[in-house]
Amino acid sequence: MKTIWLLDLNHTLAISADARRPMGDRLADETYRQWLVELLKPERVILITARPAKWAAATMMRIKRVTNWQPEAFYFNDLGMPPHKIKPSLLEREIFPRFGADPAQYFGLESNPMTRAAYA
Repeated sequence: MKTIWLLDLNHTLAISADARRPMGDRLADETYRQWLVELLKPERVILITARPAKWAAATMMRIKRVTNWQPEAFYFNDLGMPPHKIKPSLLEREIFPRFGADPAQYFGLESNPMTRAAYA
């Protein structure tokens, strides 16, 4: 069974900018860790983020344009919950039904300590 990587966006893939700026402005010049993209290109990757779902299309287009890469799947915050609550919710509602519920097949690359604890 090949590992599925649960990739966090902010502070993990994205080098996050000043959170006080409007999201549209931040997204316009958001940068990504290309070394991480190169490492993950041959892997099964699911991008899972607390970023509001209304920014999904623009974010995914930016990632593709800047890195020339896309994850296998992506899930954004559709319920307005904090990261450590939305990510387990997305796992249960979306990811496990689609990719399987065996926790041993997943590895989280996550910047938020509360989300890491929730994954554990």
